[in-house]
Amino acid sequence: MSTEEVKPAQRQLVVWRGDEVPVQHDIPGPGDLRDDTNTGRLLIGSLMRAQLGLSLMCLMLTLTVTISFPLIAALVPSVGRMRVAGLPVTLIVLGFAFYPVFLAIGWFYHRQARQLEARFTQLVDPHRD
Repeated sequence: MSTEEVKPAQRQLVVWRGDEVPVQHDIPGPGDLRDDTNTGRLLIGSLMRAQLGLSLMCLMLTLTVTISFPLIAALVPSVGRMRVAGLPVTLIVLGFAFYPVFLAIGWFYHRQARQLEARFTQLVDPHRD
């Protein structure tokens, strides 16, 4: 053993004042998008995935609505033979009834896309109104 004395490690006192706010440098901001950082690419990728999910959901809903009535008319022949005011029900449904449904799906898509964009903007730049 050596003859030197082992001194205990000195403690350092760290004081934090309550009126000081710690600066966080890892908060994503507009600079991350502009400078093409990893965080910016992650944020943009997340927005694009959310937009893709919304688009696919609305597409599937539209296809389901579009395919459902002709499929019903093919499976239940009496529906295909029904007439209202001399016009086949199939023609009335396919020609007129789908438009309000498509308008509703379009309205839903627009509303959700705006909310996605607003949430993304709030995440990236919380001080922007």
